[in-house]
Amino acid sequence: MISSRRRVPALAASLAAACCGLVASSAPTVAKDTVYRPPAAKTGEAVTPPPDLVATAERLKAAAEAGDRDAVFALIGDEIAFVRTGITVEVGRSVEKIAAGTADAALERIGLAFTEGEPVAPSGQIFDFRKSRIATALTQIAASMADPDWATDPLAPGAICTRPGAVWNAAAAKRAGFETAAVFVLAAAAARARPEPGAPVVGRLAPGRLYADLSARENEWAKLRLPDGRVGWLAPRVAKAAQPWGFCFSPNRDGGWLLSTVVEALN
Repeated sequence: MISSRRRVPALAASLAAACCGLVASSAPTVAKDTVYRPPAAKTGEAVTPPPDLVATAERLKAAAEAGDRDAVFALIGDEIAFVRTGITVEVGRSVEKIAAGTADAALERIGLAFTEGEPVAPSGQIFDFRKSRIATALTQIAASMADPDWATDPLAPGAICTRPGAVWNAAAAKRAGFETAAVFVLAAAAARARPEPGAPVVGRLAPGRLYADLSARENEWAKLRLPDGRVGWLAPRVAKAAQPWGFCFSPNRDGGWLLSTVVEALN
């Protein structure tokens, strides 16, 4: 029989597990430096895009694949919001808005958002950075429209995005000892011991929190560090990147949809 003195810590342990979205197991003890408290986050929600948005995305994809800069620019709003995303949750996400300007200016700025460093031209040759950035923009637009995961993003109010987004308190996440790339889930999800459907469940993840992403994928399963320090795997398309990349569309005043937000892949 458990004494009343021992019930309190037992209850506290149960509440702690519930807070972190985990179920208890007989897994081996893990190092203390791998244990963390999942930071709270406000996340987007999955949505079913209206048919006219799907049609706009398809037109944008076709124009980008054809290299038709004017046709792409015609589907971009007068002002573009750039959501900057850090590599880890120590850096929060921020928004900068700029005027779209001309087709080449808008596409060059979009391409820059997906460029890490600059290409080096062969000796004695001059590299056309603008042309390279525009080509990058067209490639990224086409790729994002080809496989959208339609959802909302708290930093793009009123818009529908090709990837869900999240916001969190970066300072609080750092104080909690959470300093890595992260994922979240849109609904309660089971983490399994191996990247296969029949593997044992080692934890349950709750929406509204960030979990440590170990940046490994196997057959599209995502490898995570669970809050109790163990490793778990999430089924394909369940884990949503807290540091996503993609584009968002907002309703046009004259009807239809226009590309309004670029979610940068780099900080």
